[in-house]
Amino acid sequence: MSINRNSPTPIYRQLYLILRGQIEAREYQLDDVLPTEEQLAERYAVSRVTIRKALQILVDDGLIVRQAGKGTFVYPQTIRENLYSLQGFAEMMASDYPAQIMEILNFEVIQAGDDLASLLAVSPGDKILRIKRRHRVENRPVAYAIIYLPFEVGKLFTPEDVETTPIYTLLVRKAFLTIGRATQRVTAVAANQEIVEVLRIASGSPVLTVKRVTYSAEEQPIEYIQLYYPGGQHELVMELYRDGTQNTVYSKSHFAR
Repeated sequence: MSINRNSPTPIYRQLYLILRGQIEAREYQLDDVLPTEEQLAERYAVSRVTIRKALQILVDDGLIVRQAGKGTFVYPQTIRENLYSLQGFAEMMASDYPAQIMEILNFEVIQAGDDLASLLAVSPGDKILRIKRRHRVENRPVAYAIIYLPFEVGKLFTPEDVETTPIYTLLVRKAFLTIGRATQRVTAVAANQEIVEVLRIASGSPVLTVKRVTYSAEEQPIEYIQLYYPGGQHELVMELYRDGTQNTVYSKSHFAR
């Protein structure tokens, strides 16, 4: 595919579409280094300014990352998480990315402060298990999870369990719990130093944050999780329906069964 100088589409946009098509067609693999600005300028006979504008759109799309002094690298494809049903992140990843690696960064018993005690329906000062887990695909961090479990549940799990098995699966198989529902909030924040180091992103980069409390079928909180995703790499997808009687919007999962 080449640049059409007679097209009404701006040249930088054409170049962006060419490079995006090559990445999506796997002509460039994950972590491959793209040609330099000089090489691209020579190959397509365009200016360096045009090259930079095209590359910036790819950065904004989350398809490439530019590292000073090292080059421009292909980033993971956007991870799409559907909200049609209640799934843990590891469960969702397992179906689309079976080679994901779950890396335990921290596994310890702590005392619940007021906020965590309220979320997990325990008393302040009670013991809870805190797990910090990084998810990687082909050596690239794609998510950082901080998981809190009531001690009576968490004491049943080992670090090896959590490194190999989704939390929801462990809750069912080892804690013999039935998962009922979850309350989830999604926000965008600037990455703090801990998130920067775990996700290997630039200081202050935008991250998508998901905070979720999961309840058992008996309405008892059984997990609180904070998930952090690098900006531009993750999509939350749902289908919405309007109830003509109550004029209320529900997610598709509201109509299950």
